[in-house]
Amino acid sequence: MDTAILVMIILCIIYVPIWVWVWRCPEKAAKYHLVKYGPTIMIKTRLGIKSMDKLGKYRRFWRVFGFISRLISVFLFLMMMYMLISAILSLPSRIGQGGIGIQYALAIPGFNPMLPLTYGIIALFVAMVVHEMGHGIQSRANDCDVDSTGLLYGVVPLGAFCEPNEEQLSKMSRRPQMDIYSAGISVNTIVAVISMALMLVLCSGITPAQFEQEDAANLPGVYYIDENSPGFNSGIPTSALVTGIKEYGETSYHPVKAVVSAAISFESDIEISPMKHYQLQYLLEDRQYHESEPLQMGALIKTVTNNSPAAKAELSALSYLYSITITRGSSEPVEHLISNSSDFRDLMLDTLPGDLTVVKTATITAVDGDVVIEEHPQVTLTTGSSGYGYLGVAVTDSGLTFTTPTVMLNQATNPLYGMTSPLEFADKFLRYLSGPINGLDPIPSSITWWYDAPGDDLTWKTVKMLYWLFWLDILLAISNALPAYPFDGGFLFEGGINWLLERLGIKDAERRAKMSGSISSSISTVTLVMFFLVLLAFII
Repeated sequence: MDTAILVMIILCIIYVPIWVWVWRCPEKAAKYHLVKYGPTIMIKTRLGIKSMDKLGKYRRFWRVFGFISRLISVFLFLMMMYMLISAILSLPSRIGQGGIGIQYALAIPGFNPMLPLTYGIIALFVAMVVHEMGHGIQSRANDCDVDSTGLLYGVVPLGAFCEPNEEQLSKMSRRPQMDIYSAGISVNTIVAVISMALMLVLCSGITPAQFEQEDAANLPGVYYIDENSPGFNSGIPTSALVTGIKEYGETSYHPVKAVVSAAISFESDIEISPMKHYQLQYLLEDRQYHESEPLQMGALIKTVTNNSPAAKAELSALSYLYSITITRGSSEPVEHLISNSSDFRDLMLDTLPGDLTVVKTATITAVDGDVVIEEHPQVTLTTGSSGYGYLGVAVTDSGLTFTTPTVMLNQATNPLYGMTSPLEFADKFLRYLSGPINGLDPIPSSITWWYDAPGDDLTWKTVKMLYWLFWLDILLAISNALPAYPFDGGFLFEGGINWLLERLGIKDAERRAKMSGSISSSISTVTLVMFFLVLLAFII
């Protein structure tokens, strides 16, 4: 049994009796500051309330801050809904591909593969505390008492909370209510922005290393290898900087240079083809040259999307693309040879939905074996992103995913790296936030030797700490902008509907409150169902 599942079972076995006891014996549980809150338990304290009182005295400042908070919340709400709807639309293509694992659903530093123990604990603590402090300070600035603060627990710690006095809060007008609900979102966003700005300042002093043999800045570097791929079996480790290539049996290596295109690959003065075997020369942290085992090189199919043109063409994972023939309308068919993943992606960016496509794949049975070229059934490309043709395969260079020290540093320090239009903002930002799933935080420890950093380890540790402060704060801000209860966004959405109904001429406050509550509850239910569908699709 998977360790994560076992831990979840054990935690549930421990949690359920405690929850039942709190439910059945509320008076006894209250003595230990435990209160049932739906399927969770609130552990109540009064920590931080005095600080909230002091900071809440600056009412004019917090009034302006409330307006800014509402603007930030609206922006994050729109971005969150865009990401959620995009994820829902992509669900059919994920069926059968497998998820990243249930352990990713647990926000437990050290147990969740994305969250490192020390950095994760510190950053998570800061994110939760500043979020609830924002709610508390804005409550006091609007003369609303804070009854308690504490921890929300449900099988695992789910977050901190700040509990404004419900009776006072319900009697407030819409503006202060929305200021209070939006405060946590905006404070997390501001902490994230400050953390990112400080990280950028530190990273500005980091430069690609220059070794005696090579200038590393634009060498193709390996930062991910698909398991059981030819690259994996060749013995090349992640963090290798590739410096040369030769056909199997040759005596000397030819220098390589990175090609930064739709996909980062490399080229040399020798022709690289999936019809041959090659050996790669690479540098490791010891600054010594190493040699790979022989491997077939080319655009290796990593995955085939279900119900895609590629699936209909009977393409399969771990086969090499040899060529793709495109027929557009009445034009003559044109065959394009594919030597690497960059060739494939560049070609796909030049296709259109409706193009007829014939794919050939190449297989070599052994190092000195014969080449088998297989022609697959003709298929029609469907519509991909930005209107390009869509085949439905993901490819790598023999299972190796390349970057360069320069590109990696730019991607690590710029959430919008490569953005060419404002419409790409949400996609680029989401891709940046998904970095920890691929081991980026923002630069894996295994490849920090690619760089010269003033302060060495101290600089890298500070960069990582700032990154996790940014990541967890912005993630908490975005998730709380979700228009669903009990997230802050659910209450903000209800307030927004109330405001809209008033503008539409419904002056009766009681009727307006009933209508906005009913609409918000319905939207909340739909949103939560969408959210959990996406979550399950990605983790299971």
